[in-house]
Amino acid sequence: MGERFWETFFVIIYFVGMIVIGIILARRVKSSKDYLAGGRNLPLWLVTATLFATWWGGGTVLGGSGEAFHTGFHGVMYDPYGAGLTLVLAGLFFMKIVHDAKVNTAAQFFSCRYGPWAASWSGLLMVPTYCLWAAVQLVAIGKIFEFLLGWPYAVTILVGTAIILFYMVLGGILAVAWTDFIQVTLVLLGLIIVLPLSIKAAGGWGNVVEATPNHFFAFFPAEGSELAPPTLSGWVWWFGAILGVGLGTLAAPDLYQRAIIAKSGKTANNAALISGFGYWALGVVPVFLAFTAIALISQGVLSGDIINEDSEKLILVITRLVLPPALSGIFIASLLAAVMSSGDSAIFAPAAVLANDLYKPMYEKSAGKSLSDDGLMNASRVCVLIVAVISLLIAFFYANMYDLLVVAFQLLFHVLFFPLVLGTYWKRANAPGAVASMITGFVLSVGWMLLSGTMFPGPEWVWALGPGTVGGVVMVIVSLLTQKTYPPKPLVSTEGEVLKWAELAK
Repeated sequence: MGERFWETFFVIIYFVGMIVIGIILARRVKSSKDYLAGGRNLPLWLVTATLFATWWGGGTVLGGSGEAFHTGFHGVMYDPYGAGLTLVLAGLFFMKIVHDAKVNTAAQFFSCRYGPWAASWSGLLMVPTYCLWAAVQLVAIGKIFEFLLGWPYAVTILVGTAIILFYMVLGGILAVAWTDFIQVTLVLLGLIIVLPLSIKAAGGWGNVVEATPNHFFAFFPAEGSELAPPTLSGWVWWFGAILGVGLGTLAAPDLYQRAIIAKSGKTANNAALISGFGYWALGVVPVFLAFTAIALISQGVLSGDIINEDSEKLILVITRLVLPPALSGIFIASLLAAVMSSGDSAIFAPAAVLANDLYKPMYEKSAGKSLSDDGLMNASRVCVLIVAVISLLIAFFYANMYDLLVVAFQLLFHVLFFPLVLGTYWKRANAPGAVASMITGFVLSVGWMLLSGTMFPGPEWVWALGPGTVGGVVMVIVSLLTQKTYPPKPLVSTEGEVLKWAELAK
């Protein structure tokens, strides 16, 4: 039997498994708390698995290897190294306090600190920003299926999205967490198999090193690098790449969705730290696979034209070269698992915000009564579909995964970083300051892109850090100017328990 048969066979088995899990877990969803927060009692191993799986997506595996093929380690400073920093910082400073706030969504945390006004603004800006991140995963699904089955890209992306929606609409965050656990297991198994076999196919690690330009192995700025030469501008770019994403994704809604579902604040912290260090360690694998491809091309084993046409399919090409058909099928399924584990989270997190923090207040204000628990759960399912459709439209019109990934992370930094950090650690932060920061960061960032006609306005490091930093300055100024008219509020849980600054409640 041919390679395409085995690849298709294992992917079908995988899809059937995901659907069955969705059906089983749907029986455990009895309330909106179950659907949005998984009952808030998931153990460390499951929270760690779902957090790692959420981060380890199409942008990291396919997009990262494609970037490393052209520019080496410097091409992936944004992700995994900047993104991994997010997990470590979140574990050190934020996960426990978000868990203790007993919120259902990331935007609801802003309500606990600033009130519903700021929460609505954060949700309004968070949803479109995170649709870009969801689009990254849908693009990856489309590319894997297109390569695997030979179907048109538009068809493959629709099929993959439909599978995600099926188990997610039924089982909510529980389905996301349990499928993530299975998916991360498949991913790790696939990486353990394919990397050593790829190096062996190239004739050993020595051949890989010899064929790859020296500066491709440099982590810090180095001679020969186009992105980060050992100059002032090179160092500034390097720090901007890591911090723009590392700080930006601290406000990622799916990150704090994992804090919310953990059984304790300590569990949430430890899950983020374990995931962060694991992400850094395994982040070298797509890079080394890219270097292996360089060696195989130099030896004439691979055609450079195949990879240069779309370098983000590099891992798929290598897989078919070095693995027998059955193992190739398992690894292709593991790549699909990596993408879908991020895709389901990327769709679910903004959908939860849309339902809980935007639709629910609007409904209760217009209807003059509270939204029932069943009503919120049904609204959440509809919002999952809405976010998926928006993300699909983005994926149809812009298919470069790494670009979408970086822009999504940067926008989160520009819009939400300072309202989150200052709201958690600065007593005088208030709602007008937070909203002013959000709007300033969003307008400067998007306006700069529109005026320049590019997704990466230059100089790139200024765009990476500039709009968000200006937003932070605006937040401090506006907060200080409005202390009397809008006194700061204490940070409280959704149950009214004061978590920080009890004196502000007096």
